[in-house]
Amino acid sequence: MIVLKSPIEINKRLNSFRERKNTIGFVPTMGALHKGHLSLIKRCKSENDITVCSIFVNPKQFNEAKDLDLYPRPIEKDIILLEQAGVDILFLPGNESIYPASYSQPFLNLNGLDNVMEGLARPGHFSGVAMVIERLFYYINPSKAYFGQKDYQQILVIQQILTQFSLDSELVICEIIRETNGLAMSSRNSRLTDEQLKNAGFLYESLLQLNMDVRTLPLSLAIQNAKKSMSHREGVKIEYLEIADRKTLNALETIDQNSEAIALIAVNYFGVRLLDNLFLS
Repeated sequence: MIVLKSPIEINKRLNSFRERKNTIGFVPTMGALHKGHLSLIKRCKSENDITVCSIFVNPKQFNEAKDLDLYPRPIEKDIILLEQAGVDILFLPGNESIYPASYSQPFLNLNGLDNVMEGLARPGHFSGVAMVIERLFYYINPSKAYFGQKDYQQILVIQQILTQFSLDSELVICEIIRETNGLAMSSRNSRLTDEQLKNAGFLYESLLQLNMDVRTLPLSLAIQNAKKSMSHREGVKIEYLEIADRKTLNALETIDQNSEAIALIAVNYFGVRLLDNLFLS
């Protein structure tokens, strides 16, 4: 595996592959890798000639300095995992490479996605995501880029940015990889104790029950029941639980067999934010 830190170096290296008509797959990460990331890499490798992974903890998408400071950075372990996974190139830029002194934030049209759910809970977060995605895709220009469904709202933001900046890359959404108890794998899970991690399966269980309830109950009552069930658990503070259209994230009042609905949830569990979602059927 080649490790590159300079945007000029990686652009030059990737251009040489493009000249040979090689397809380039890209998996952007903030490190603290787990099986979810590795599943993205595995799929990327199966569909492309060259697999590029990046590790960059983007300061612009953190609302609080404390969260940025607490974000895990096991870089040595991550490099070993990427080598074992067969990644061809690791892009490991510093802040000055992504946001040089000459950087000027472009106008960002997030199509209202920054005004609901995660956007409301974390003002400015999606602007930070949009900025780093525009930078990374500008340098790497992948044929395909791979993201996990867990951060579904973020995926829609990224698709909006690809459209706005006419970036010619295909966005591939991959299924959520879960712990044995159903908890969606996340780098933040490392901040839970063993006991908390064991009990955190309630989040996925609630989504599965909600998926059953919406077949027989009004959506508002199904959501109310799910919130009530979770709020009685120790350490749980529900930030939001919404049922929305998959393409727009507009809230739905009813669903039928033709609806493309998704339930999205965020909870603060003993001080750790946990996200999950489920396509409703």
